[in-house]
Amino acid sequence: MIAPIVFVLLGTALSAVLDPTLTEWKLLKTNEERVLFPLRDYILEVKSFLPDVYDTNPPYGELFRTDKASTMMMLLHAGDWNQKVGRLVWNTIKYDRGYDVNIEECDASYQAYRSFPAGGKKEQIWAWNFNQDDVELTCDGEVQYTQHFDEGDVNPRKPGLPEKCRALGDAEVDRIIFRHMEGYYIRGVPRDNKKVTTPAPEEPTTKVEAVTTDTYFTSTETSLVTSTAADDPDNVEYDEVYRTCDCWTPECGYCTNLECTVQHDLANSDRGITVTSTLTRKTLNNIVLYNEEGDQIGKFQMSLRGIWLSGCVQCRAPVAQRQARDEEGRLTWSFSLKDGVVRITVGEEVLYEQELVGECKEKYSRAVRFAFDDMSCENTFLYRRSEMLAGDKITPDCSGRCSQ
Repeated sequence: MIAPIVFVLLGTALSAVLDPTLTEWKLLKTNEERVLFPLRDYILEVKSFLPDVYDTNPPYGELFRTDKASTMMMLLHAGDWNQKVGRLVWNTIKYDRGYDVNIEECDASYQAYRSFPAGGKKEQIWAWNFNQDDVELTCDGEVQYTQHFDEGDVNPRKPGLPEKCRALGDAEVDRIIFRHMEGYYIRGVPRDNKKVTTPAPEEPTTKVEAVTTDTYFTSTETSLVTSTAADDPDNVEYDEVYRTCDCWTPECGYCTNLECTVQHDLANSDRGITVTSTLTRKTLNNIVLYNEEGDQIGKFQMSLRGIWLSGCVQCRAPVAQRQARDEEGRLTWSFSLKDGVVRITVGEEVLYEQELVGECKEKYSRAVRFAFDDMSCENTFLYRRSEMLAGDKITPDCSGRCSQ
C-alpha cells in the first residue's frame, strides 16, 4: 500500500500572515492525499475534469449513490488526523436521479445539483466556501449546493443529525484528506478583502485595479453595445408587469431557445432589470445572461444568503436586503450592470455594488439578453417596452404556463 502524501499548506491557522503559496494550484498525485489547509481562512478551490465517458443514469446496485469514476471526496479534520468532523462527497457530473452532492453530517440523502457542472465543459473550477453559519458549493461561479449548519436533516436512520451539522460549522478544520481525486488540482482563495498579488499582464491596460476574492482580473479596454432606448422611457405606457417565465423547460430548450429571452442592453441601462420576488435563504433568484450571439455568458443569483455573478462576484447578502422585505418576505429590487458595475437597488437605495474589472468587465459588457431560471409564477419583472424586446414565448402569462 502506498503511503499517503502530505502537502503542507499552512495559512492563518498558524500565522497572522497569509501564505502566498496557498493561492497556487497544487496537483493531487494519488487517490488519497493529506493536506494541511485552514478552511476558515481560505475558500477551497478544486480544478477537476469531466470524464470523456460517463453515464448520468448508471445501474444503482453496489454503486447505489454515485459512480466512483465521477466521485470526489473530502474528509475534514480538526486538530489532528484522528479527529474527523466532516465527510463531503460530490461529482463531476449531474445524475438523472440527483445523487450529486452530500455532506454526511448534514444531509440524510444525496442532494441534486441545480445544473450540469460548468455547462458540460471539460475543465471545472469548484469552490467550497465554509462560513460560521453555512457552506456553499459553486462550479464556475454558479451555486450548485448550499447548507445552513442550523438546518441539518432529521432522520432516525442517521443518528446524530442535525447536531453533527451544527458541530461541523463550529469546527476549526485545519486538515483535509482528499480521495478519488488523482490528477485534479487544489488551491486556496483568501476570504474577505485580503489581496492576492498576481503578475502584471503582458498587454497594456487602460486601468489596473487591486484583485480581491470577488474579481480576479485587471481591467482591459473593451467596446460596449449601443443602447436603443425610446424617447420617453419613464412613460408608464412603456412598462408592464410580466411573470418571471422559467426558461428551464423543454419548450425553451433548457434556457437555450432565444424565444424565451428578453433583449436588453444591460451594459448601458440605468435601471437594469426590476424584479419582485420572495427572498429566502434556500431559494435562489436566477437571471441567465446572454451575449449578442445568444450564448450564455453567466448567471446572476441572489438570495438572503448571498449574491453571485458567475466567475466574478461571490459575497454575503447585505443586511439591508432582509430588512427591506415586506411581511410576506417579498421585495422589489433591481439588478444592473451599467458601466461594468454590479448594482442591487431597492427604489433609490443602493444595497450592494461591485465594480468589475478586466475579463469580468469585458465578459458582462456583452450582456444583451436575459431570462429567468427556476423562478416561480409568483414572481414578476417589469417589462420596459422602451428598453426591452421580449421573445415570442415571453408573455405576461408565460405562454399559458402561468395563470393571470
